[in-house]
Amino acid sequence: MGKGRSPVATRFKAGRSGNPKGRPKGSKNAQSLAKAELSRKVVVTVNGRKKSMTVAEIASRRLGDKAMTGDAKAFSFLIAVAGVGSGPDESLADRITTPEQDRAILAEYFKRKGFTE
Repeated sequence: MGKGRSPVATRFKAGRSGNPKGRPKGSKNAQSLAKAELSRKVVVTVNGRKKSMTVAEIASRRLGDKAMTGDAKAFSFLIAVAGVGSGPDESLADRITTPEQDRAILAEYFKRKGFTE
């Protein structure tokens, strides 16, 4: 802290960690733990038959079931995850409009509604 450099004698030595009791090597982070949990196999009963499925497959199936019951939030999330409506060549950059395009769209809308500029 402060303005200058700390004294050479109190600086961390080269090759030494400033936190020697920190995270041990090989310990997993949250992302790798979540991936492992989603790929874990579980035995479930589907249509009266036992079947081995991953947690991700079960979650997707339950989401689909909720969407079929009329849950709009589940349906829109399922559509977004599946990427329905966006072709393989269409990227996010292709879907973003510029301010000029926005003005042209609004001008066309007002013209059709009978408002003139």
